[in-house]
Amino acid sequence: MRFEVERSKLERNSAVMVFQLRHSRTIGDKDTGSVYIPVKELFDGATGTKRSRPVAYLVSSKSGKPKGVVYLSSYKRIKCPYGLPYYANSGVCYDSTADDYRVLFVSQGNETSVVTYSLRNNSWNMVIDSRYHLYVSEDQAVVNGAVHWVMCSRELDSRVIVYFDLVEEKFKEVPPPSLWKKDDDMNLVVLGGFLSLYCDIGVKQIEVYAMKEYGKKESWTRLFVIPCAIDDAYLKPLCLTNKGQVLLSLWKMGIGIYDPEDGAFLPCGSNHGLTAIPYVESLVSLDGGL
Repeated sequence: MRFEVERSKLERNSAVMVFQLRHSRTIGDKDTGSVYIPVKELFDGATGTKRSRPVAYLVSSKSGKPKGVVYLSSYKRIKCPYGLPYYANSGVCYDSTADDYRVLFVSQGNETSVVTYSLRNNSWNMVIDSRYHLYVSEDQAVVNGAVHWVMCSRELDSRVIVYFDLVEEKFKEVPPPSLWKKDDDMNLVVLGGFLSLYCDIGVKQIEVYAMKEYGKKESWTRLFVIPCAIDDAYLKPLCLTNKGQVLLSLWKMGIGIYDPEDGAFLPCGSNHGLTAIPYVESLVSLDGGL
């Protein structure tokens, strides 16, 4: 989006952008409210004249009644010196050994390449690893300060769970559950803070396991089974609620809640074809600090 603003209006702080928020519904869209943002604040954040930080703006109805708050945070556009393919599986994690946030891009060619970016040092690096290649799944899990994937081991000719060690800059394996067969269709997720995986065991029945002690093979525990009664072409556990229920991402029904205790299932949305991901808020800014 591009637009021109007179400098005099910026200096007087008299230019305001108005965003109209609407709620998309199957029975007809509904106006939620309006957000008024001084353009000068956006301009100051873009030019760096003020320290970038998350900011909040009030959402108001037509009558002026408060309807909520919209939070906006800063972002950076960073140019990668390496040529990345159109498809690259990415992840973000925190390197506690260097007090640094790292961005990883994993791409597949004749060999597997890992491109990493250091937020602290504003630097890039690329590592080639021929031992593994990407599995078709796009799922990943960030646990224990590392990004985990299901990949295919060229040596073992089977699927394995791996993570990228940021210190040694190479892939390392995590032991899978004992019942895992090399051709099982496994996908990763984080549930309750634990590295977890879910697998299709046939007839659209999904088993979900969690590694209760990271790195210990014997700590893999089956959490629950999602029955075939939930008929959907795509099903993924997203997170656990405080009551132990499971929030599911579904292809046909959008979002749903499954209760492993009584087997009850409640569809909560109908955004056909959209992908849902869990989000954890952070007070860390891209400029460092809080």
